[in-house]
Order: sequence, then structure tokens, then C-alpha cells
Amino acid sequence: MDTLIQGLLQVTNLSTMLWMAFGSILGIILGALPGLTATMGIALIMPISFHLPNTTGIGLLLAVYCGAVSGASIPAILLGIPGNPNAIATVEDGILMTKKGKADQALGGAVVASFIGGMGSLLCLVLFAPIIAKLTLAFGPAEKTTLALVGLVIIASVSANNVVKGLLMGAFGMTLAFLGTDPFSGHLRIPFSTHLATTPLAKGLDLTSTLIGLYGISQVFFEMHKLNQTKTRVQKVSIKNVFPPLKKLAQMWKIILSSTGIGTIVGAIPGTGASVAVFLARNTAKDICDASKGKLEPLGTGSLEGVFAPEVANNAVTGGALIPALALGIPGDAATAVLIGALMIKGITPGFQLFQQNMTLVYAIFATLFISNIFMAAFQLIGIRLYPKVLGVPSQLLLPLVLVLSFIGAYAIAGQATAAGIYNMGIALVMGLIGYVLKRNDFPIAPIVLGLILGSMFEENFRRAVKLAGGNYFTFFTKPICLLFIGIAVFSVVFPIIIRKRKSEI
Repeated sequence: MDTLIQGLLQVTNLSTMLWMAFGSILGIILGALPGLTATMGIALIMPISFHLPNTTGIGLLLAVYCGAVSGASIPAILLGIPGNPNAIATVEDGILMTKKGKADQALGGAVVASFIGGMGSLLCLVLFAPIIAKLTLAFGPAEKTTLALVGLVIIASVSANNVVKGLLMGAFGMTLAFLGTDPFSGHLRIPFSTHLATTPLAKGLDLTSTLIGLYGISQVFFEMHKLNQTKTRVQKVSIKNVFPPLKKLAQMWKIILSSTGIGTIVGAIPGTGASVAVFLARNTAKDICDASKGKLEPLGTGSLEGVFAPEVANNAVTGGALIPALALGIPGDAATAVLIGALMIKGITPGFQLFQQNMTLVYAIFATLFISNIFMAAFQLIGIRLYPKVLGVPSQLLLPLVLVLSFIGAYAIAGQATAAGIYNMGIALVMGLIGYVLKRNDFPIAPIVLGLILGSMFEENFRRAVKLAGGNYFTFFTKPICLLFIGIAVFSVVFPIIIRKRKSEI
């Protein structure tokens, strides 16, 4: 009890609170700008944290982390452009709600969902950190392969309108994932490799630049095309119903619980991340809505459920990723890798000894994460009345601004490497043109992203698992966790078919 009180006292002082408030606002701004991820935000602010006391510095970094993860939903909802890869699954229903005049509900729902996800994963972090951390050690290459398989199966469900086009786009995304260098042999797997060996393309496509192109730049081109065809009126958004009704939240309890669980568990598995969690959560929510007999709105129609599920999972990843980071010293995602680096520079070594020898600091970290989520929700709610003003800017001014910010975001990813920055801008432009052509012809973009994210994860772990098993391809059917994920993958395919068949019989 004494260590708990001491930990809380380290956090509840004016200096720490002000630095965390600053970090939260900065994180929201960085998250809302295309290409500026939570990882980049933590890396940018890390030098300042070194000059602060341990608890204050960690609180600042966690506040930036939570703010950036949540802030990415703002452009996803208002403009259809995810601020970072974590908000990809929020785009579809978020932008549809904005077009239906429900931007206030979408933004408010995203904030509430972010808060619930963050607090839910924090509870899991406090109660089960050592236990879940040990369980995640059971995830070897075979288990990660079948987890990626579950994600790839989702391609069929996010392509409900046209499965063939969706599968084609998923295959295209996986092809993009295989560009670059073979992870085992080191050989280049790109055309004209002798000429491109010394270029940044040898490392493959940068994920964030690709997403900026597919979602941001392509949307600019698409809106410019519509401007040439028809005169568009400036869209006005009224801010009235920010908080979702309690009755609605009660109806979504299954979605909230499943998304929190998915986000926490996937976040705790090193090498996965929120990009996987949000699609798994969205797919699960889709099945829950289909089975609700009309009590919940179907996803893909501009429903609050379609915003809530990925945003809960997205922010649940923050607490989940800290579980292996604090308990084992293994980062759950890229952002926590930077956090571990910051802790070690301060002389703090994450792992079992941290829980044994310095529980005061552990409790302080729990408290800072709790306060970070409160600050994130508070500043997000304050800003809701300001965010929709973006839609009031005439398209002739807004579109060039979004285009410039997209290119700046792509360039900034490379840091001080000028050549790599220009290369990232080129990727964003090319993928923007491809995305524009695909949108004009009603091809879905989400399957490309799924294929791109999960393709390399599936290939690398599949090959490693088979190699470790001595060439035995049946190794995936001998492990309990693999069988569980294979069962989930089969269920994800069969369940929607059963639901559609029952609806047709009624």
C-alpha cells in the first residue's frame, strides 16, 4: 500500500500534470496530421523527457502516445483520411456518418470509444500484466502465421459488396508486401533489381507513405474530379449530440467487450500492432451486428458501431502493448519500442525485476496512463467544436492544403534522410494515382491495406515455422493456439454465410 501511495504522489504534482497535458495536446495534433504516427511523436518528444524526472518524463511520453493514437480518428471521420495506419478501419463508417450530417456523433463516439478502450486495457495491464506477458511468449512463428491468416480472411468480409474485387485487391496488397528484400536469403525480389539495389525501393514500400497515397492523395484527386463535374456546396456540420446515448452504449456491450479484448491481446503480442487489431475488432463487430436481429445498425452504412469497434480496439492496444514492454522488456509495437529505449536511457530496465524491485515506479506508470486517457478524452471533447470547421473551408482551398500536408507527412517519415524522404513522397504520389483509378472503378481500398500489412507477416512467419518444423507443413495443426485461430478463420467465413442464408429464408 505504501508503494501505491508513493507512486501516486509522484504523479499528482503540478509539473507532471502540465507536462502530460502538453503531451496529450501535442499527441492529438500529431495523430491528426497524415503520416505523423505515435511512434514519431514519442521519438520527437523523447529528448525533452530526458531532462525531466523519471515519472514526469514517462508521463509525457505516454500522454503523447495516447493522444496520437486517438487523434488519428479526426481526419478519418471528417475527410476519409486516416491520420495513421491505426485508424484505417474507422474510415468507412466515419466518413459516411459525416456525409449523413452526423460528424458530431462520430467524433464524440470515437472519443468515448477511445476512452473505454484505453481504460479497459489499463485495467488488464494492472491486473494481468505478468500473466498475459507469459502467455504471449507462447506465440511463436506458427501462431503468428495463423493469426495473420485470420486477418487475411477478413478481406472477404470487408468486400461484402464485391468479393471478387476485394480478393483481387487483397492479392495486389500482398504483392506489394513482397517487394524489397527476401527476409531469409537477402536477395532482392523486385524487377530490374540490378538497377534498383542501391535505391530505397530495395527495402520495400514504406507502409505509412503507401497509406497516405491510397487514402489521402487519392481522395484529393477524387474530390478534384468531382469539383470539375459539379459545383459542390460548403458542408456545414452542427454540433449537437456529441455523447452516444447510454441506451446505445448498453446495446453495444458485446462490441465494447470484444474490441477491448481483441485490442489488449493483439497489442500484447509482439510484432502485430493496432493495424491488425482494428480489422479483427471490426470484423467481430460486423458479426455481432448481423446477429443482433436489427437492434444494432449494420457496419458499412455509416453506423456508430462501425466507428466504435475499431476505436475501442485501437486504444486498447496502448495498454496491451505495455504488458510485454513492462513485464518482459519486449516491445508490443513500434511506439513501445521507443518507450523502452527511453526507459533504459534513464537507467530503468523493464522486466520481472522492475516489478520486484521498483513497484513504486510501476504504480506511477499505471497512474500516468490513467491520467493520460483522461486528458486525451477531455482535450478531444473540447476540440470537437473546432474540428468540423475544417469542412467549412472551401474545397478549392482545403484540397491543396491536404495534398501539401500529405506530402509533408510522407517526407517527414524519413527524418533527416533527404533521398529517402523524396522516395517516400514518390511512393505516396504513385499510390495516390493508383488509389484514384481504383476508386473511380469502385475497387475497395481496405483489402489492399490488409494484404500489405499482413502479407509480409504471414510469409515470414510461415516460412520460419515450416523451417523450424523440419519442413513439416502440418505443424500448424499440432498446436492448440494455431487450431484456435484456424477455427476462428473458418468461423469468420461460415458465420456470415449462415446469417445471409437465414435472412433470405425469412
